[in-house]
Amino acid sequence: MNRKYILIGLLVCITGIFSGCHSWLDVQPEDQVTDGQLFSTESGFRTALNGIYVELSNNALYGGELSVDAVEILAQRYDFSGNTTNAYRLGTYNYTIDYAKSKFAAVWEKAYSLIANCNKLLEYAEKNEEVLTGKMRKMIIGEAMALRAFLHFDMLRLFGPVYATNKADLSIPYNTVYSISATSLLPATQVVEKVLKDLDEAERLLGESDPIIEEGPQNQDSEDGLNYYAVKALKARVYLWADNKAEAYREAKAVTAVQEQWFPWTERREIMDNTRNPDRIFSSELLFAAYYNAREEIFTNYFSPTLEPAQVYSPKKHIDDLFTWDLLDWRNRPIWLEGTTRDYRCFHKYEDVSSTEVWTKLIRMTEMYYIIAETATDETEALDALNTVLFNRGVKELEDKTQLAGMLRDEYRREFFGEGQLFFYYKRLNVKVLHSYSENADLDMDAAKYVVPLPLSETDFR
Repeated sequence: MNRKYILIGLLVCITGIFSGCHSWLDVQPEDQVTDGQLFSTESGFRTALNGIYVELSNNALYGGELSVDAVEILAQRYDFSGNTTNAYRLGTYNYTIDYAKSKFAAVWEKAYSLIANCNKLLEYAEKNEEVLTGKMRKMIIGEAMALRAFLHFDMLRLFGPVYATNKADLSIPYNTVYSISATSLLPATQVVEKVLKDLDEAERLLGESDPIIEEGPQNQDSEDGLNYYAVKALKARVYLWADNKAEAYREAKAVTAVQEQWFPWTERREIMDNTRNPDRIFSSELLFAAYYNAREEIFTNYFSPTLEPAQVYSPKKHIDDLFTWDLLDWRNRPIWLEGTTRDYRCFHKYEDVSSTEVWTKLIRMTEMYYIIAETATDETEALDALNTVLFNRGVKELEDKTQLAGMLRDEYRREFFGEGQLFFYYKRLNVKVLHSYSENADLDMDAAKYVVPLPLSETDFR
């Protein structure tokens, strides 16, 4: 099967360039000589970029906190009733406990460490023009700029204000040079402008160099990275966050236009009829995903029925609430483990995956259809976009346009379980009430709950 993922393997750890497996990624000032050696060849630039991709799957980022853990707890995904664990307390938006402070400090520090490494790579790309040339130069610089934008944007979504009501508020720094000095916090509007500026340049560079445009996703032994279409999809996501619906619609349409050719829908037989190894992540539809060879640990650490009841992350008996529209939904039975010792099903999208499925999902095609459904000015087109997804998930299509908004919210709940997008959906729309499984009650939401405080490691320098 063709892929469009990053097959990075263990390049960062096996090369003798580094003094240790993560020495370059730790951004130590004393590594200047090592940096010079690393960026003295084209393959060194590629290795450095791959090292950043590898670290996206770190537990502090998309291997844990920004996929199945912290942000999913904030989205009220799980039922922690009957215990007083730290996860339960985080679900009440208590950001003052050490558990919360530690989690979000790790997210911040890892993200900005990778941003620093993007900036270092870009610095050396400018400095060593004779080393990095041609299409490879455009691809590597384009991907590094896209990664810088991608990481900044998720820090804005998590730590920044509710954009719909307070977009002028100070939010996060946007770092475009490698430096160990703190930079100024910027209004959220300026961060969005800088994200889009980086993405525009990344799109231009990749538009002139990325083979995916003419050849489609490469085989899994190739390196597509944050490819041209993923950049356009990310732009659609950013524009929607900024409530620029016209541009969000335009970018999403550009991506869906190539779906049939390059990102086909996962067929029913690959998920429902393949009992031995179902494609639980709908892999053919992924626009951008990071390789994660320890991904099954997500299942064993968070969702396995062998965990103590207080440790399991699950909606428990409330799971059918996600699938009240149609129990034949392809995201229902194949992804929720039955026959366990519990009286509820356990989430197992990440259990016992084959070597071709070990990916942390970051952008998928279905999001583009949801964006079209939300931004299209023609109601029929909006309904058709959502029905396209429903049809390809085995769900009865909608006939009544008045059901569109409610079904769209339900789709975000179903499609992105364990992928960290739901909390950001709620925050973007400034949803006023969320239902807590743990409390079995509705929670009133406000900025104090939606905005994660900046970590002390950042504010202490200001």
